Amino acid sequence: MGSVRVPRGWAARLAVAGLVAATAVAGVAAPAAAEDDPGWVSAWLDDITVGTPGAPGRTAELRLSSTGATDPRVSFDLTGLAGVAAATFPSWCVTSASTVTCPMPPTATPDEWGTVEGTVPVVLRALAGATAGTTGTLGYTVAADRVEPQAQQAAVTVAAGPVPISLVDAYVPGPAVGDTVNVPVSVVNGGGEAAEDLRLTLRFSVGLVPAAYRNCRYGTDPMLLTTVMVCTVRGSFVPGQRYKLRGGVATTVTPAALGDKRALQFVEPLATAGPLPAGVTLTRRESDRQLRLRAFGDPVSVLTAGQNDPWGQYYLRDIRGTFDVVALGAAATGAVGDTVRVQVGIRNDGPGVPDDSVSGGGAASFRFTPPAGTTVTSQPGGGCAPGGSEEEEGPPLYWYCGKPGLLFAAGETFTVAFDLRIDGPVGAAGEVRANPYPRVDDAPANDVAAVTVS
Repeated sequence: MGSVRVPRGWAARLAVAGLVAATAVAGVAAPAAAEDDPGWVSAWLDDITVGTPGAPGRTAELRLSSTGATDPRVSFDLTGLAGVAAATFPSWCVTSASTVTCPMPPTATPDEWGTVEGTVPVVLRALAGATAGTTGTLGYTVAADRVEPQAQQAAVTVAAGPVPISLVDAYVPGPAVGDTVNVPVSVVNGGGEAAEDLRLTLRFSVGLVPAAYRNCRYGTDPMLLTTVMVCTVRGSFVPGQRYKLRGGVATTVTPAALGDKRALQFVEPLATAGPLPAGVTLTRRESDRQLRLRAFGDPVSVLTAGQNDPWGQYYLRDIRGTFDVVALGAAATGAVGDTVRVQVGIRNDGPGVPDDSVSGGGAASFRFTPPAGTTVTSQPGGGCAPGGSEEEEGPPLYWYCGKPGLLFAAGETFTVAFDLRIDGPVGAAGEVRANPYPRVDDAPANDVAAVTVS
């Protein structure tokens, strides 16, 4: 092979060009490494219970998640279902012998962090001859390009007997005080056998008063002031058929209603019903009507993923009832060096009842700021906590006190005793300030009260 001569001066130019090229390659090395990340993929499927042959199919949803992975997918192994249940998959899945492979669902979209999540619905129903207690497995393996597959499995169990399921799950704007709302009652039998008679238990938040039926008994939960309604509903409720109360339960929104409210319902076969609500005395109310559930619509062949539970709820948002929470201040007298006690807090003059039973927090609280020239000498009770100290070792600037329990009934008072040492000189008054819940009340001028020491 002949040699190639490079003219004088060109060698330096080639060296510079090589250095530039090397620098350019080094500059893209980090992005190339990032592009090399195969990402991740995961999936989860809960255990599933299906009714005996003749029951509606049950829809189970596999949750498939992926970030940065190429071709995320899940493959189902049907061999563990032999003799137990048949499984049906969406049309965008591919079946090969006893394996079904589903890509990320076409409806899946990425969130703000780039994670894509979708659900793969799987319909399962018991095979002919499958008896109660028979159990199988639905295996599934999640994978993506260059991502190591992960195998898991969910148990599939056949259960006997009727399975009443509530079909009520509604969120609606809050009505006005004085209105009557019709709370729906609708159920379906998801089991493979008819239910002979049902027990229907409903709980209405404080401020909601349901109509009277002669086949129901009523009581009040002393902790939450909810109205409890327990009904014996006669009839034969066959598999797959939907039933409802025509018109729903007429429910009056009284002046006690305030904020978010709900009517919870629970349905069960009367023959296997559990104990009655604890701590509630049930009595009958005079009525000339009976609560009956009547069949409607065509029988259900497949229950959706959300139709699995015997309980349901009718949720009323933000009822704007009126109420007045009053701050309760105090006055004390003493000399420098004395310790005096002040009783401070809040009172609900109603008629609305702050109620946080929906979210589970506290429905009443206040902030107490001690008067200038005094120091709180003992940790008070009543769920109080100090706050606002400007120095790590300095005294708190205020105390935040929350009433135990989930509601603040009309006429109820919540106070806490504070012991104050008079350090002097006595100056500006302290204060009690009611915290607004679920909103600023209808008489905000009395939400703050003075606390003085002289």
